Amino acid sequence: MQGRRNFLKLSAGAAVGSLAATLPGTVQAKTCGEINWDESADVIVVGSGFAGLSAAVNAKRQGLGSVLVLEKMQVIGGNSAINGGWLAIPKNPIQLAQGVNDDSPEELVKDQIISGRGMQNEAALRVIANRSLDAYDLCIDTGVKFRDGFNIQVGGHNKARAIRTQHGTGGDITTKLYEAGVKAGVDHRLQHYIEDFIMDGQKIIGVKVRKNYRFPDLTTGSTIFIKANKAVVLANGGFARNMALREAVDPSLDPTLDCTNALGATGEVTLTAMAHGALPVHMNLIQTGHWGSPDEGGFGWSNALLSIGWHQGVAISVLNGKRFMDERADRKTCSEAIMKNRNADGSPAYPVVFFNYNNYAKDDRVVRALRDEMAWKVDSLDEIAAKFDIPAAELKRSVTEYNKHVKDRKDPLFNRKMDTAEELTGPFVVSRIWPKVHYCMGGLKTDLGARVIDGRSMAPIKNLYAIGEVTGGIHGEARLSSTSCLECLVMGIIVSETIKADIQGAV
Repeated sequence: MQGRRNFLKLSAGAAVGSLAATLPGTVQAKTCGEINWDESADVIVVGSGFAGLSAAVNAKRQGLGSVLVLEKMQVIGGNSAINGGWLAIPKNPIQLAQGVNDDSPEELVKDQIISGRGMQNEAALRVIANRSLDAYDLCIDTGVKFRDGFNIQVGGHNKARAIRTQHGTGGDITTKLYEAGVKAGVDHRLQHYIEDFIMDGQKIIGVKVRKNYRFPDLTTGSTIFIKANKAVVLANGGFARNMALREAVDPSLDPTLDCTNALGATGEVTLTAMAHGALPVHMNLIQTGHWGSPDEGGFGWSNALLSIGWHQGVAISVLNGKRFMDERADRKTCSEAIMKNRNADGSPAYPVVFFNYNNYAKDDRVVRALRDEMAWKVDSLDEIAAKFDIPAAELKRSVTEYNKHVKDRKDPLFNRKMDTAEELTGPFVVSRIWPKVHYCMGGLKTDLGARVIDGRSMAPIKNLYAIGEVTGGIHGEARLSSTSCLECLVMGIIVSETIKADIQGAV
């Protein structure tokens, strides 16, 4: 017998109006009717990146019953699978083996407060940092391999605390979490697109799903209704590929910028949650990755290559042959400095980054970059000047000055930390740089337990949770490198604990 809980109760277009009507994938459910459930699951997880897969594994570990992961694309992993595989872990074993004993979760939070520029949620950052070793243990327990002895200081961090997966991709983590989930009995479904939420007042009770959906064609597949007995966890990531939404929330963002995200990062689940009352925060804070290359599409290898370039090399403007920034600053600082390099007509004047070739000739980051022609081996400064149309005399002066700063271990121009810098002698590995849209700081407001907040009541929407990039307000204006993976893995642990506590509290 169908009761009041089996009714579709909300017009999803009401809260976002004409914007929702124009965006791909936003459902306009205007009729109410009795729901005949096709199936049910105790916990439904939307999205299969770091956050979703962590939540699924940990939901099973918490004994929450059946767990169903719904992924709209044709592969598992989302943006997480194609990212660089970086993970910031204070007091990780590699860090301690290197003799770095003065790090702590609080030190990480201090760095994030600086990067957040007063807009961050310190309490949330502290909760995540304090559970960082739990994220590391989750990786190790599920079989993730990290590079032996690899732990470095990345942009905006004051300590070397960033470890990296064996193959330098997030797929090393998503694959193992997926395998662990399968072993634990998690049901993973591909090509399942969320059309709408099914609500009972301020409580989510299920989802309307387009099964066998083929991105981006919303006419494909067929509709089914899946009941959520205990919880729905949104882990669908950001919206950086949704050009209409990007323009709506931040008209100042250069629409010509490339994007590192997977094609499915379009945010329609976020909009649907907003339509059901979920409170959005910081939607206009969209971060660019300063390590982007104009010579490759999407995420690419530039991020990996520049983990050498920022530390051992130098960034030079092609306009005047001079340095123009602290190469080891945070993403926002570097991106803004890079994008000031413009030709007279306003077009990008792509700066170059270069470092010594001989020390890294066999490094896979260099081998791949040279192979794919998004970097070049160049024998001399004169050749660099000629190839990239840089004033040769000024370039040489800049390198001579830079080499003196390397010897002095002090950078009076930009106050860059010079502990890893190397004198530039050639031959060189040279690449061009230009920021790419990378991460959405904005999303749904949650409490510290990952409960989604209803903007109409400022209370949690019952049984609805969100983790990872779909959430907003955590990092503030800029997110530090290697902290997204940490956040996603940790919040996957925390949300499972929250769901269990909420169930016990309701009994």
